[in-house]
Amino acid sequence: MKTLLKSIFVLLIISVFSSCNKSQVYKEFKTLPNYTWERIEKGKSIVFDDVNIEKEDEVYDISVHVRYTPYITEDEIKFKMKITSPSSIVRESVHTIKLKDKEGKEWLGDALGDMIDLQVDVKTFYTFIERGLYKIELVNMGQKYQLQGIMELGLEINQSNLDR
Repeated sequence: MKTLLKSIFVLLIISVFSSCNKSQVYKEFKTLPNYTWERIEKGKSIVFDDVNIEKEDEVYDISVHVRYTPYITEDEIKFKMKITSPSSIVRESVHTIKLKDKEGKEWLGDALGDMIDLQVDVKTFYTFIERGLYKIELVNMGQKYQLQGIMELGLEINQSNLDR
């Protein structure tokens, strides 16, 4: 009887967690060499290719994930997001992600040792103009030539939940 209950419990847990990501369309992370995001020339653009959008009539939420160290050289990250459609139409927007709280004392995100994970919605209820393969670039627009302390940048796209 205990074995049957354990099996049912495990199946229930698996079904709950697998149903949580049904709206996920895309998720990818890029590791930055030497934990550094360059602002000039090579390395200033983090490119996510082959973002497959199958329905242009859906509404999406776009999130950026930042994995960084507490030794990062800035309190915020400023970047341009360039979304290029399959027919080469480009939409651009500028974003700033705060890494510290309002008082500038505590790091935002989930910390584990010398690693902090932060996920920020940068576009909510966004509509792609056509279906197909998109390219999304995150371009460093910081004030310094190098932003040191960023381990990874990630991009996640989910179908929006309009019932929120």
